[in-house]
Amino acid sequence: MKRKVKKVLKQGEEKNSLLNELKIKSQAAMEYLMTYGWAILIIALALGVLYSLGIMNPKNFAPRAPPGSCFVFRPNGPGTTDYVSLQGTCGYLPMYVASFNGVKVYITVPYLSVFYQHSFTVTAWVNYNDEFSNDKGLLFACQSDSVDKCLHITRRNVKPYFGFWADDLAGNTYLSRNKWWFLAFTWDSLTKQRNISVNGKLDARGTSRGLLNVSSGQVSIGNDWGNYMNGSIANVQIYNTVLTPQEIQYLYQQGLGGGPVRLQNLVAWWPLNGDAKDYSGNNNHGTIYGGVTFVQNYNPP
Repeated sequence: MKRKVKKVLKQGEEKNSLLNELKIKSQAAMEYLMTYGWAILIIALALGVLYSLGIMNPKNFAPRAPPGSCFVFRPNGPGTTDYVSLQGTCGYLPMYVASFNGVKVYITVPYLSVFYQHSFTVTAWVNYNDEFSNDKGLLFACQSDSVDKCLHITRRNVKPYFGFWADDLAGNTYLSRNKWWFLAFTWDSLTKQRNISVNGKLDARGTSRGLLNVSSGQVSIGNDWGNYMNGSIANVQIYNTVLTPQEIQYLYQQGLGGGPVRLQNLVAWWPLNGDAKDYSGNNNHGTIYGGVTFVQNYNPP
């Protein structure tokens, strides 16, 4: 009987000792939280702000390709399509993107015959600095004797816009500021079907009444008849064919530094990675007007 009493008492003492130990640990944990909780909260908030600003974006620490590191090689010269290949360091984020301030800064390139009664595709990455202003030109080609001979690829009512032959095709996606958007515009000269895609997905489609007839003149990047781009542009590609939805999705998945597809149909390629040169091998090099700058401290998509 005495042994049972001693055993019970001993168990009670062990239980009290365990409870006291837990109580001490709980008090220590509470004191720790009271002492360092605010510091932990401030650090967490600071990290959240840095991440929202893109500073903590892991892509910012990824290797970036210098200007001219990826290019199309045409062994038989510009305009040829035999044995064409993509060479160099391709697929990395570019070291630079082209920045436009919205005040008479743009890039001109030579006349492209693809805009005369021919199917084509135009793709580019864009990032707008302003939220509400309209007609911020991405690409513009015009023959000044007729409004029906002008191509407008721009942003209107804060949405993508594809216009020519007095026809308008407006997209449905709101192109908000401080965000990279991948835009693709296709035109089929046989069916007169044209599409707008945003981030690899079809956004709008429509049929034109006539053919695009730009038979002369220059092409502008960042300017639509005096409506100047305020933001950044990268990786502009032009093809003399209609890319498939799968190919457009592929280009989007490749990202800001992705190389082109269908090299035989590639007319021009301006990565805008530090210069306005054409890396399609067709020598459609651009000329900078008004101080377009190439910035390195951009936030990748």
